[in-house]
Amino acid sequence: MMNDTWDIDAIGDDELLARLAAALPQADPVPAAVTEFAQAAFGWRTIDAELAELVFDSAVDELVGVRSEDDTRQVTFRAPGVEIEVVVLAGGVRRIVGQLVPPQEAEIELRHDGESRATRSDSLGRFAFQDVPTGPVSLRCKLADDHTVQTDWMIV
Repeated sequence: MMNDTWDIDAIGDDELLARLAAALPQADPVPAAVTEFAQAAFGWRTIDAELAELVFDSAVDELVGVRSEDDTRQVTFRAPGVEIEVVVLAGGVRRIVGQLVPPQEAEIELRHDGESRATRSDSLGRFAFQDVPTGPVSLRCKLADDHTVQTDWMIV
């Protein structure tokens, strides 16, 4: 390497990071087995959570020929002992309003784009999230009996 191409005083931090990101995989690549093991381990991170099955999605299951001017979407997930009913309100600020059936207090986590937010459902099982970004989201519910249920990812 020539000193003038890596003169850190002459290039900005972003350029330096970009050059390092390009050079490191060539100098010391990650072995394929390590990548495979990491992907397999990632799948086990939520093994304790039961996956709730999608049983209704108004974006798919609405009657053919029925048109709505409403910017809402209703989605229902079911797992043994609980249903998670969700309404996505897209007019203006995007919101998710939901309810657990049977009604119960629970810790509800909204996961999206590598981030998460949490709230609690009330005694009637109701919960809400404001300012939900567009893209894939998933809900993870830790129920009162310490049973955890999570939904599959859905695009909102």
